Amino acid sequence: MAAHTEVDEAPDDQREAVRGDGETAGSGEGSGEGSGKSSGKGSGEDRRPGGGFAGILRAPGALRLIGSLFVLELGSAMTTVGLPLLVMQRYGLGLEVGATLAARFLPNILLGPIAGQMVDRHDPRKVAALAALGSGVIALLFPLAGAMWQIQLLALTIGFGYMFSFPATMALRPRVIPEGSELEGNGLIVSAERIPKLLGPALAGLITAGLGVNWLFCVEAATAVAAALLLVRRLPGTAATSSAPSTPKAAVRSNWLLSWARSLGQGATGLVRMVRGDSRLASLTVTAFTYMIALGLGRTFLASYALENFAGVPGMLGYLLAAMGLGGAVGAVVAARFRGWNQGVVYVLGNALEGGCWVALCLTGDAAVAIGLLFVAGVFESVASVVYFAEVQKRLPVELNGRYYAMLVPLSDVFLVGGTTLGGAAVLLGVGWSAVLVGLVMAAPVLVLAVQLASEPRAKTPAPTAGAAR
Repeated sequence: MAAHTEVDEAPDDQREAVRGDGETAGSGEGSGEGSGKSSGKGSGEDRRPGGGFAGILRAPGALRLIGSLFVLELGSAMTTVGLPLLVMQRYGLGLEVGATLAARFLPNILLGPIAGQMVDRHDPRKVAALAALGSGVIALLFPLAGAMWQIQLLALTIGFGYMFSFPATMALRPRVIPEGSELEGNGLIVSAERIPKLLGPALAGLITAGLGVNWLFCVEAATAVAAALLLVRRLPGTAATSSAPSTPKAAVRSNWLLSWARSLGQGATGLVRMVRGDSRLASLTVTAFTYMIALGLGRTFLASYALENFAGVPGMLGYLLAAMGLGGAVGAVVAARFRGWNQGVVYVLGNALEGGCWVALCLTGDAAVAIGLLFVAGVFESVASVVYFAEVQKRLPVELNGRYYAMLVPLSDVFLVGGTTLGGAAVLLGVGWSAVLVGLVMAAPVLVLAVQLASEPRAKTPAPTAGAAR
């Protein structure tokens, strides 16, 4: 489950704002049912009922969002390779590489909830487009940096782009994906996020070999511009302006520092309030956090596993990651085949079986088997991720989706960092025990919460009133 963040992320890490003034966009909802079509869910969008993948193909707004995410993730995946290469080429190995990569997560951890408030107050399409353009400009500056602190500052700054783009694009999902096509739409989006994780590193290797590492940042800038252009015009199926009540700009300026302080202390509380009325949604949120711990453990474990067990196979770590990415792309497509199943049961099985694949890695010393196991793990992970995103979309009102992820992602990043740190200690016990720990952290929480996840609670969590949100 990438965000289940990422990730990347994901991420995401994502991968998440206090409830601001406590008002929602749901108060302006009209009836408009004469033709049998929905007139919107409080944000003014006109989403026609879908019909599987055919519904997505008839939704140009959804296709443009999917295309924007694909090209943006493609550039980001290549820079994920380019940034550590740039640092190592100039300054060698050391703590600087880790510190520079970690700098990209700091904005989400510290200020992510504020991004949700801004997405609430502004058109998420415009926020996503501006965030993509800003990231492209910053990417062009990396080759021009002349000192380590400048590279780290740029890494920190580009993290702000992700901080805004993730909740903005998540807020756009329910506005452009037709009703009845939630699984197919989110499956295509997960594929658009996962396939670049296969193509990006491969293209990065070719570009680095032929043109040099600096060109990787130029390519990311170009993909960022392309992603923004796909979002410049209003997406069909969305409202021209948000119907959420706006806060006066003077009040926003005067309350910014207070809002920042409250967001750090109350982000988790706001998330609890949002999900507490729905046992499945609450359980999905809890297991998203525990999965991020497992993801951090797995990152450290895989590096040690490849070096210790397959020292004679050059690039084994890359093969393992690529196999999981390929499995993720396949899983995102096949997830819709489980439409008739209890989605909570699918989620439990996806996580538990993925955990079993990780444990099985410690039982084999064959490279092909290990690659196959991670391919299957990627399929299970992606199916569970699609279910997670689709369930959140169905169980929350449209106007709360962006706010939910704006609160989730910064907290998820904290769990990811914690899991990565714990992974460094776990491998000291032995690679085999580390694999078992990864599998247990993935599987145990969903098995403990299996009853809550398999239950069928109400479809939507009501939007909070002003008093309840405060």
